[in-house]
Amino acid sequence: MIKSIREVAEDEQYFTKSMSSNVIQLTSSTLDTYRTLIKHFKENGIFFHTYQLKEESAYRVVLKYLHHSTEVKDIRQELLEMGHVARNIVNTHHRQTKEPLNLFFVDLEPADNNKDVYNITALQNKIILIESPQVNKKHVPQCVRCQQYGHTRTYFNKPYACVKCRGSHNSSDCVKQKDTPAKCALCGGNHPANYKGCEHYHNIIKGNNAHRTPPVNSNPLPTDNYVPTKTQPNPPLQQRSYT
Repeated sequence: MIKSIREVAEDEQYFTKSMSSNVIQLTSSTLDTYRTLIKHFKENGIFFHTYQLKEESAYRVVLKYLHHSTEVKDIRQELLEMGHVARNIVNTHHRQTKEPLNLFFVDLEPADNNKDVYNITALQNKIILIESPQVNKKHVPQCVRCQQYGHTRTYFNKPYACVKCRGSHNSSDCVKQKDTPAKCALCGGNHPANYKGCEHYHNIIKGNNAHRTPPVNSNPLPTDNYVPTKTQPNPPLQQRSYT
């Protein structure tokens, strides 16, 4: 693996860390190195997953009180005239009835004036309200390609795992009969991999990392006459590695 990486990057441009299940965590020091490595992995069929760069992520807001029949192109044009470039605009629907709501999710292209969008109080002579989206801290994203939690298929390049039968194929190509039991790709149980009653899923929402099981503390702190010792400071940021 390291030999392959050295073909396109210098040693001082990246750091590696060996994880469980024979997984290597790779941290690049520059954006150019990151893009070079991703291109190298794709060209050589190396399985990997990554995350969207913060510099490329859209600025999402919620637009309220605008009728659902409003044309998306009209919303986009009016936002553009106010100095905001919309990457994507989606009308939301009721979770159960599927009826369209007077609410839109708007993804803006990253810009210095993104926060100014909250000052907009009207579009097309209609009173509106723009807010930040509510974040569900308990939500853990699940990849529809490999069924693992903690990432999505957008920045992923690993083998398929069917959500229905655990097979190495796209879930949309599955030929499993409805009268045969499902097979979970995560725990092997008789249910689909996206079943929220799965033991694997409950281990994650209880606080375990989506990619590894936290280590067990074999040396718990004594409860009597305990005096805390001085800890070493964290290493400088440039010496620390992150996914």
